[in-house]
Parts: sequence; structure tokens; C-alpha cells
Amino acid sequence: MLRTVAASALVLLAAGVLGVSGGSPAQAGWSRSAYVTGTANAGVLGAVPTVSCGSAGGLLAANIPITWTAAPTGGNALTPQSYTIAWSGSAGSGSTTVAAPATSGSVTGATLTLLGTSTVTVTANYGTWTSPVSLQTRTITTVLGALSLIVAWTCA
Repeated sequence: MLRTVAASALVLLAAGVLGVSGGSPAQAGWSRSAYVTGTANAGVLGAVPTVSCGSAGGLLAANIPITWTAAPTGGNALTPQSYTIAWSGSAGSGSTTVAAPATSGSVTGATLTLLGTSTVTVTANYGTWTSPVSLQTRTITTVLGALSLIVAWTCA
């Protein structure tokens, strides 16, 4: 045991004489050129509750009118900036966006074809956020469409 203590003392003495160290300390550089402040808000963009046909059917129309009830607001619900009407199916597909607070728009006749059906939905928009699809949908049936006109159609 005396030998171990003597050997340890000799190693420590040699390290002190030779200048052995644990290395240089770690360094890190930090800089901040500007301070930024902001606010974060939480919100919800609710689904449009009802969608209706502006008319149950018609002859010789350029567009098919669609109306809806505004998305719910209040509490932490965001007030929509616009609404998008979208339709797709065998009668044709497309979409159009109208600025809020409007609650009506049209399915464009030029996108519809002969003998088909398309489902119409409405979504609310706030910036890049989009609400869930409307709680109701409507189905457009075209009997004849040509030259950007809908000769006969129904909406239910």
C-alpha cells in the first residue's frame, strides 16, 4: 500500500512539473442583433353550418346560385375573411372564392357538362387556414350544358 501511495504522489508531482492540464475551457459565442416581440393567439375556424340552393332548378343559366349560413364566430372562433364554394363530380369540378361577409355565390356554368351530378360544399377561410367542409352539401344535376350555359339543371 505504501508503494501505491508513493507512486501516486510521484505521478502528481510529475504532472505539476511538466504542466499537464485538462485542456482549454470550452467557449461559445452568442450574439443578438435585434429583439423581436409578438403575440400569439389561439383560434378556431368553424365549419359552415348550412348550404342551400338559390333555386331548385332552372333553364338557360350562366351560373347556379348557392347560399350558406356564415361560419360561427364568438369566443375563440375566428371571423372568416372569405368563403370557397367547391364542386366536383360527373357534371364537372371547380371552385370559386368570395370575400366575407358575403354568404352567397355561384357554381360557374362554364365548368359544368351534359348529364351529370356534382356535390357542392362551402369552406370558410382565414389567411391560410381553411375550415372543415360545410356540415351540409348540395347536389347539382345538369340535364344539358353547352357553350358556357346550363340549359337545364336541378339543385337539391
